Amino acid sequence: MDITFLAPCKDLSGGIKVIATYAELLQARGHNVTVVYPRPQIPKLRKLKRDILNFVKRERDHLDAFTGKLLAVDQVNDNTIPHGDILIATAWETAEWARDLSETKGRKFYLIQGHEVWNGQQARVYATLKLPFTKITISSWLKSLISEISRDQHIELIPNGCDFVLTESQALTDNRKYDVGMTYSSIPNKGADIGLRAMFKLARHNPTLKFAVFGTESPDVDLPLNMRIFVKPSRATIAKIYQQTKIWMSSSYEEGFCLPCLEAMSSGAVVVSTDNKGVRDMIQNGTTGFLTPTGKDSDLAARVNFLLENPASLKRMQKQSYEKSTEFSWQQSADQFERLLSQPNAKQAA
Repeated sequence: MDITFLAPCKDLSGGIKVIATYAELLQARGHNVTVVYPRPQIPKLRKLKRDILNFVKRERDHLDAFTGKLLAVDQVNDNTIPHGDILIATAWETAEWARDLSETKGRKFYLIQGHEVWNGQQARVYATLKLPFTKITISSWLKSLISEISRDQHIELIPNGCDFVLTESQALTDNRKYDVGMTYSSIPNKGADIGLRAMFKLARHNPTLKFAVFGTESPDVDLPLNMRIFVKPSRATIAKIYQQTKIWMSSSYEEGFCLPCLEAMSSGAVVVSTDNKGVRDMIQNGTTGFLTPTGKDSDLAARVNFLLENPASLKRMQKQSYEKSTEFSWQQSADQFERLLSQPNAKQAA
């Protein structure tokens, strides 16, 4: 099949990672895959400086590793998008683009990765959810929500998979350098300020603890010496961070899925997360991790501290968490994705 993904941008976000992963897996299965994204509208001199800096630093984003065709366009229209069999929108603005494209671009699908009202006008976002596309969501809560909004009862649920596939003996190790880790983003919905406050509480309670934080940017606050920051680390470095961390903390207010939590679980870390909804498919509270109310740094810190002070509970949950993570596989999800795309009469909203 000739498959086109419409990406909203080209960066290091989790949503773009999911697009790149499916594009690569489908390309490897013999399909002709193109990923289209809008060309950044920046002044030429600034672009030149950025390109030189990226070349020197060798900075790459998730789409740079894709072996299929990457197509940057100034405008999305029938003249810039290739003809094909399948057209996949991947965010609310890309669904608007797909709506206006002719049927020669392919049967239209909509990969919905979150409740995107934080990133756009609610009326426009909800309007895209009612478009007559075959809809795919990535978590149970999101499927329920989108079904309610769109009144579409034929939404497909295809969970994300995990890059870091380790054996049980590789994942369940005791020799871990960091006590607590988390990802950092300045996007308000990610609640990183809550996570940092929880870490500061833990550090005051026990100054010997060691922390690891990674993201595409560094927090704009003074950090203690026992907190190491990794800015735009490589995938290999991220894998090491997960494998060297005892407890992974997530403080988001809402997530479509929360991929870092799954990656941490598959690497032998126990997750303590706010109940951001996206983690509910992987975390059973008190068994495969802990869930706490959103916005409550004290609750996060308390659960982390409980695990640090109860090694037997940490060890038990580490094993249960790892076992749960093995239920998620990119290959299995790609099988399901490919089957859906291959159905000539995939069900669409009325």
